[in-house]
Amino acid sequence: MKKILTFDCYGTLLDTSRLYDLIGNIAKTNNLSSIETIHIFSSYEDRLMYGEPFISYEQLIKNVLSYCDMELKTSLFSNYYDAIMKAHQEFPVFDDVMPCLTSLKEKGYELALMSNTTNSLMKYHLLKMNNIFDYVLTSDETKCYKPNLEFFRLAEIKFDLINKDHTHIAKGYWWDIVPAAKMNWNKIWIDRSHIKAGRNNEKPYTIIPNLTKLTLL
Repeated sequence: MKKILTFDCYGTLLDTSRLYDLIGNIAKTNNLSSIETIHIFSSYEDRLMYGEPFISYEQLIKNVLSYCDMELKTSLFSNYYDAIMKAHQEFPVFDDVMPCLTSLKEKGYELALMSNTTNSLMKYHLLKMNNIFDYVLTSDETKCYKPNLEFFRLAEIKFDLINKDHTHIAKGYWWDIVPAAKMNWNKIWIDRSHIKAGRNNEKPYTIIPNLTKLTLL
C-alpha cells in the first residue's frame, strides 16, 4: 500500500508572521494601533472566510482591507493590497521543512499539500519548497476554506486517500486537526505555538513541536 502524508501550508510549512508584521508596521507608521489593526484584519479575514459565501482569497483580502479602512476611519489599507499580496508570495519556509520533506520523500512517502489559498499564490510557495509535492489542493479548486469538511472530502477523492496509508499533518488545530478527526484520518499536530495539549474530542493524535521530530516517528 502506498504511503501518503497530507500537509497544511500556512503556519505549518510557511512562516506567515511577516504578513502581520507588515499590517502592524503600516498602522504604526500612520499613528494607528498595531495591535488593534492586526486584530481587525484577522477578525474580518475569519468572518469573510467562514461567515460569507465563498470568494477567492485575493478578493477576500481586498474586502478585509476595505473593512480595516472602515473600522479605523482611513482610506489607507486598501492602497496596500499589492504589498500585502507580495508579502504572501514571500512567506519563508520554516528551517525544519525542507530537511523533513526531503527525508520523507527518500523514505517513499507521497506528499500532498492542502491550503486555503489560490493557485497563483501556491506557485510561489511550491517554488520555495523545490516543487517537492506530488499533489496540491487549494481553495480555488474546492470553492471553500478549511475547516469546511467539503475541502477534506475533495482531498480524499483527489489524493485517493482511502486506498493509501495516510496521515494528515498540520499546525492549525481548529482548521485541520478538528476536521481531520471528523474524517477519521490519522493526524499529527505540529504544536509550533507550544499549546502542549489539545482536546480529548479529537483524540487520538500525535503531538510534536516541529517537523524535525516528524522524521523520527
